[in-house]
Amino acid sequence: MYKIRTLNNNLRLISVPRNSMRSASIIFCVGAGSSDENETVSGVAHFIEHVSFRGTSSRDMVSIKKPIEEVGGTLNAFTGNNLTIYYAKVPSTEVMTAVEILSDIVFKPLFNEADIEKEKDVIYEEISMYEDDPVDNVFENLFRNIYNPEFARPIIGNRKNVENFDKSIITGFYNKFYKPSNVTVVLTGSYEEDKIADYLSLFEGKENFISDMKSPQLKNKNIIVEKTKKDLSQHYIVNAFKAPSRSDEGYYPSLVLNTLLGSGMSSLLFNRIREEKSLVYEVTSEYNAYKKSGVFLVFAATSGDKLTKYNNELENVLKSFYSDKDAEQWFNYGKKRLIGKLTIDIESNVSLGMNILDLYLNNKEPITIDDVIKNIESVTLSQVLRAAGDIFEGNKYVSVLKPE
Repeated sequence: MYKIRTLNNNLRLISVPRNSMRSASIIFCVGAGSSDENETVSGVAHFIEHVSFRGTSSRDMVSIKKPIEEVGGTLNAFTGNNLTIYYAKVPSTEVMTAVEILSDIVFKPLFNEADIEKEKDVIYEEISMYEDDPVDNVFENLFRNIYNPEFARPIIGNRKNVENFDKSIITGFYNKFYKPSNVTVVLTGSYEEDKIADYLSLFEGKENFISDMKSPQLKNKNIIVEKTKKDLSQHYIVNAFKAPSRSDEGYYPSLVLNTLLGSGMSSLLFNRIREEKSLVYEVTSEYNAYKKSGVFLVFAATSGDKLTKYNNELENVLKSFYSDKDAEQWFNYGKKRLIGKLTIDIESNVSLGMNILDLYLNNKEPITIDDVIKNIESVTLSQVLRAAGDIFEGNKYVSVLKPE
């Protein structure tokens, strides 16, 4: 069970005590991501996440990282469509140090012009890596064509925008979203909750601004996107379909469906398409669910001479699953694996904290990991078959990246 407190500055603190542990994780979630940008500042949320580590009003780059890393801890961050996450995992004796450092990063970054210019070079390198990665490319090509603009743009931004970033652009976005009321802090492990709450209460901000958790809008038509790229030897392909939202009754059945289809070497797609037919090197599935929409994705890498056979076999597997004589066997695999993976994941303080945060942000009322497991346990085969029918009989979106 976890406890939620709203501090006097409207920051939300979620506490998940595990007093038998000798470590703790601290997660700062800012309700701002790439979907909160417009075309001219695309990438600024990600840029802020990066440059905040270069210096705060009380720490330089060394004193941000070293106190955590020298005790064996980790400090990291990432940017998503709806949020930016800063987190640390440390021994229990160093929790307050981590809280102070993360608070500095989130609430007291300097954004020096010199640091901004240095970070641009880092981001240019990251964009180059992104552009070289065929897997990133094939997914980006898909999202650019099936989503509304706020979700179609890459989180990392583009070179032109990054080149134009200056302190005024960065602080404009920062000042709008980086307020205590738009920050959720999650603590998991062993720590002194009241001491941390008292410290976090010191940061000013009485307003009750909370950014919306946006959902992508998918186009209501079949879409096929084909692109070429130099120096490729394989074809990369993503098949995507509209799927249930987080609030839809098909959400938990779709989680089971995703697991049985494409999770692990014992999954249905891996067995039928790779092991039995030898049509691909890699095949996986993914289910991204938002508050008001969802998308189901199947990714594969294969050679050009097997692409047509792969497409035919994939369609056959997806559309015949409901009549498969082994459907119940696959259903049991998916359900057991999903519960097992969740159970193993939450052994880690960071994973538990991320799961709790996800549940808090996407549900109107508090829901626990135990509730999630009970909901998965209650899923029936008929519900999964219905979800498969609803998903795979709908609009189809395809992205292919092939050798030039």
